[in-house]
Amino acid sequence: MRDIYHQLVKVNPDFENYSADSLVECRNACGDAVFAITSTLTLIGNLTLNISMSEEYSNEDARRDLELLGYTLRHLPRMAQALEQNSATADYVLKQRKDGVQ
Repeated sequence: MRDIYHQLVKVNPDFENYSADSLVECRNACGDAVFAITSTLTLIGNLTLNISMSEEYSNEDARRDLELLGYTLRHLPRMAQALEQNSATADYVLKQRKDGVQ
């Protein structure tokens, strides 16, 4: 069974037809999304480990983690919307194929 990575990679497989501006926009959007995901993982790790030792959890660390949380909350909802759209589109195509519509 393939994981979500393989499904997302297929969303736009033909980058050769993209204009330079579209490639830049795609690159930037994907980079922001990757940063949001890694920020989430870092935040979870920071909160799990550092809060348990609250004497060592400084205001600077708290500010850093809030910034990471901001990036996370900014980008992950749109990623979820994109995945939901992909799911709905895939369902539509499957129904069209089942009904013999091409």
